[in-house]
Amino acid sequence: MISLVILTTGLVVAGAHHACADTFVHSPTLSKFVQELRVPGPGGIPIAAPDRSVQFPDNTVADHYTLDINQFSDTLHPDLPATTLWGYNPTQALREIGTPTQKHLGGIFVVQRARPIQITFRNNLPNQHILPVDTTLMGADGAQNRTTVHLHGGFTTWLYDGAPFAWWDPQGDQGPSFLNNQVLRSGEMVPANEAEYFYGNNESARMQWYHDHAVGITRLNVYAGAVSAYIIRDAFEANVLVKQYGLPKFMENGGRELPLILQDKIFEPSDNPSFPGSARSTGDMWYPYIYDTDRWELGEGGDPLPPVSVVPESFGDTMLVNGTAFPKATVDPRRYRLRILNACQARYVNLMLFEDNRSGEPDFTKPGPDFLVIGAEGGFLARPVLVPSKPLIVDTDPMTGDRTVDPANPGGSLITGPAERWDVVVNFNGRGGKKYILCNDAPAPYPMGDSLNDYPNAMGQGDVQVLMRFEVREDGTNIPRDPLFRITPNTPLAGNSRSGINPPLAGKNPNTPTKYLNWNQVTAAPLPIPNRPGIVVRQLTLNENFDNYGRLIQMLGTDTATTDGDFSRTYADEMDPYSAPTETPAAGSTEVWQVVNLTGDVHPIHIHLTDAQLLSRQPFDVDTYMATQQNQKGTLVFTGPARGPDATELGWKETFKMNPGEVTTIIMKWDLPKVPFNVPVSPRTGGYEYVWHCHILDHEEHDMMRPLVIQP
Repeated sequence: MISLVILTTGLVVAGAHHACADTFVHSPTLSKFVQELRVPGPGGIPIAAPDRSVQFPDNTVADHYTLDINQFSDTLHPDLPATTLWGYNPTQALREIGTPTQKHLGGIFVVQRARPIQITFRNNLPNQHILPVDTTLMGADGAQNRTTVHLHGGFTTWLYDGAPFAWWDPQGDQGPSFLNNQVLRSGEMVPANEAEYFYGNNESARMQWYHDHAVGITRLNVYAGAVSAYIIRDAFEANVLVKQYGLPKFMENGGRELPLILQDKIFEPSDNPSFPGSARSTGDMWYPYIYDTDRWELGEGGDPLPPVSVVPESFGDTMLVNGTAFPKATVDPRRYRLRILNACQARYVNLMLFEDNRSGEPDFTKPGPDFLVIGAEGGFLARPVLVPSKPLIVDTDPMTGDRTVDPANPGGSLITGPAERWDVVVNFNGRGGKKYILCNDAPAPYPMGDSLNDYPNAMGQGDVQVLMRFEVREDGTNIPRDPLFRITPNTPLAGNSRSGINPPLAGKNPNTPTKYLNWNQVTAAPLPIPNRPGIVVRQLTLNENFDNYGRLIQMLGTDTATTDGDFSRTYADEMDPYSAPTETPAAGSTEVWQVVNLTGDVHPIHIHLTDAQLLSRQPFDVDTYMATQQNQKGTLVFTGPARGPDATELGWKETFKMNPGEVTTIIMKWDLPKVPFNVPVSPRTGGYEYVWHCHILDHEEHDMMRPLVIQP
């Protein structure tokens, strides 16, 4: 492989704005704010309900669910015909009789902490994928209807983590890591299309999500619709924050709580019989499948480009919220709790609320109510953070319109990478009759954007600036008042003695014993690596190269160069001597990872199994590091002081923004969940098989993922 010049996006800008019409399509122009936001529950997005209970030999009782994985049609905007999708549908739904009508993002789970569940997933997908499949990717040459289910953020035994090689298909073929039924349905004649999963739900209250993770086709299955939300409730959230502190009641109880699942898509503007997927009709989803050398750099690969190819990053031109394009949410002039998930393939969003300028666009001189951020991926933060709506600080190229942000000083509001989540409260009290647009101004790719991916409203070809609109009802005596709201930026959350949230692993003093650490003590200052005995410190790398076709490829690695100036390692290439697992922590151990970003992108790095604490980010000399010779270790020369976590990162997370030219340092403990059955090791790895990877899905699949093998 040939290394790229570091700290570029890999994009060719000159001439690109006139050369892509033949390879890209654009969605038809869609009217905004003509349909109400879909909410979970009857008539909206189905919430899964259990169909029975399961008792284990140790008397553990789990609620059992059955979900079908189907190809189906759903109308995502009144101006579009029905769209062909893949997705989940529960056989029973909360407060509904019989099997619910399948909807995009269906099968939301709402579960209780420490109450385990068991799920039978039934794979009913047809043989041909609705999207083009690039069979040159590792593992992508198998059945196109393979799937596996990953509970993203779950503290899950490896058997049911949904690892890439734990796939199964409707015909009964299974990946080499698939042991799901051998453990939970041992001795049964299991139908070929079924797979069992078990989630212990031992995490604190939070919103997770679940999605496909099958090797070689993850990005396609997720884009096709194999995504939904998974919400865990606990006593602290219900009895303290809701009952005593005035947090809005839960959505399943009719409360003012709204999940907001964000996605960007492209829809076929007309029938497209040449599209190399089965979904070819007007209104179906289009996905880029030609490696356009006017849009992306081509290296000296040697092999001719395949006709159906992975692309470096895929950006849609139309934003969906809860599965519909440009919805409106009619809300009371009261407080609302928003559970936000960025489920885009590659797009970052900077979320803001501004008044509508009466033409369906935000008036950036009139900010809406602030976001009170109370949680992230790992549950509640140390304390709430008040975040006003502010645009990013952007440098725009006057010739091309390309926009660039300094990720170390970006400005902005809720800058959200793919897979990141926020738990926020928005106060609409006193704002009756107003209309507020939830909007975004992040460049794509982030932080060095190409204006080809901006799709402003003026083009009439979609809009990624506007997501949805909140329309606040006029106040009146018929609208019950909010309860007394006692949550302020000084309210202890994770550090509350009743929270049930694990204490941090690091503090200001590296000598502080673990038992004295508390979330109430954390600040936004950078934290040193603790010097407790037994902590393992790893140095890992984020890399960008070309593959043997000359396509851009992103990869993970260690600090040992695999060739001169390159640290890349493949995920599972038996022919690559550098592919063997290197992240192999012992169960129960604590590790610090220093992740060195040698690329031009901000990568949202996701770690399976565990939550982690962010310690610091620090700039370093990239050229010095890249001068490393094969089989030698890279040398870190820092070029500036370390920065601590953002205020909204003071809590547990499992997806981290890792900036170009910086070392991001995190700490985590490799505990394993207790389950009511024996857990064998993976036949592929000889340990407990997980992965860590970039959650830009085009990166993850090609080939920015590495094994994470926990040693028993």
